[in-house]
Amino acid sequence: MRSSTFKASVRDLRLVVDYLRAVRNEVAVDRHIVSMAGLDADVFGKIPRPARWIGKMRRFPALSRLIQHISLPLWYVLAPALYGRQLRQIRASLSTTMPPNFDAAGQILGLSSRSADIVHARHLPDMPRQWLELPWAPLSGLPAEAEVIPAITLLDEVDIARSLKLATLAHRALQRRRGLHGWGLQTYTAWRWFFARLAIDKLPGPLLTTEHFDRWAVLVDGSVWSTRHQQPSRRLTVMQHGSVNIDGPDSGLGVQIPTRLRAVDRLHVYSFADANIFKQEILSPRCATEKLVQTYYRPIILLTDIAKSARPSILFVGHPLCEAAHSALVIALQQVADVQFFYKPHPTICAGKQLAGLPWTMIHDRLVFPRVDLIVSYPSTMVAEYASHDVPAVVHNMNVSIPEILERLPEIIQIIRSRHFVVATNT
Repeated sequence: MRSSTFKASVRDLRLVVDYLRAVRNEVAVDRHIVSMAGLDADVFGKIPRPARWIGKMRRFPALSRLIQHISLPLWYVLAPALYGRQLRQIRASLSTTMPPNFDAAGQILGLSSRSADIVHARHLPDMPRQWLELPWAPLSGLPAEAEVIPAITLLDEVDIARSLKLATLAHRALQRRRGLHGWGLQTYTAWRWFFARLAIDKLPGPLLTTEHFDRWAVLVDGSVWSTRHQQPSRRLTVMQHGSVNIDGPDSGLGVQIPTRLRAVDRLHVYSFADANIFKQEILSPRCATEKLVQTYYRPIILLTDIAKSARPSILFVGHPLCEAAHSALVIALQQVADVQFFYKPHPTICAGKQLAGLPWTMIHDRLVFPRVDLIVSYPSTMVAEYASHDVPAVVHNMNVSIPEILERLPEIIQIIRSRHFVVATNT
């Protein structure tokens, strides 16, 4: 479908602008990840979600640029066909049921499958019972009293067709947008974004999201902002789902977020310090005022006893950018101490194949957290989660080098000794 086959309304154009604002945040984060890997973000290929593939292309940045230059013109032509295919799949499941009766307590937005891991009664006692479910992110583990609202039940044929028009228009517009040149592959989520936006626009709220500043957070914020005058009771709560790096060597996000959230009324976060990071780096000045409600919770996980002996144990919290450093550290530790090692990969990014041959037990289940004596981690939410069980953490930068991580070896040994008194060495 060509964008010239329909006349976009002012309302449509505003939605496209919101999408472009959301993509700017994704681009800023992707560039930051490339920079943390020690690469030039202006030279490396402009491919979305670099954390998934950067380890494989670190040595060959020219290859990433080649992939971008080959795939971008193909994507420019083929994207509308993909959007149309996604539309047909959704249309096949278009519900004929009546729209739900909305609860005055509001709706929780299940924008990812991890939402239910975070939003539960132990973290949010006054949580709403209604959950919005997107077709590509089925929810599980919800409370017995929860009511799931499939997004498809909120949309009709006109809405579904409009989502295709908007995705196609945004796809074309992004290619010409100043500051986004070369980032056209980012529109891989365009149709899903507009589908979700049109569904969320129909929710009366109040709304709760666990997204911080990605394209989905900007989506929800834009939806609430657009109705701030007509529906002032349609408030927005942002619930913290992960670390914003208050514990790391360099406090803060480390990246400037181009699109700040404007419509947030409440922050439900880990601490006062976390709230300050949100106010200084994620929210707009309008949000970061005395009117902003701040509430706190301590992230809770259940620990599982899976250690095979009474030996000291260490959990490595993994991320592709830390794999080389973690690998070097576990080899060094193995040489000086009799310790059990566990490795938990990032929940959305597969661990590198080279990790399989190292002396740790891989924990792939996202809901399994082994009981250990210490965790070694980048600034992750698991630092706070394990702290709730009095498990200390050695926290390092995401882009920690091998020499830097090995300098922490005496610190790690000291912590293990303090918790176990004696560590049997192999030397």
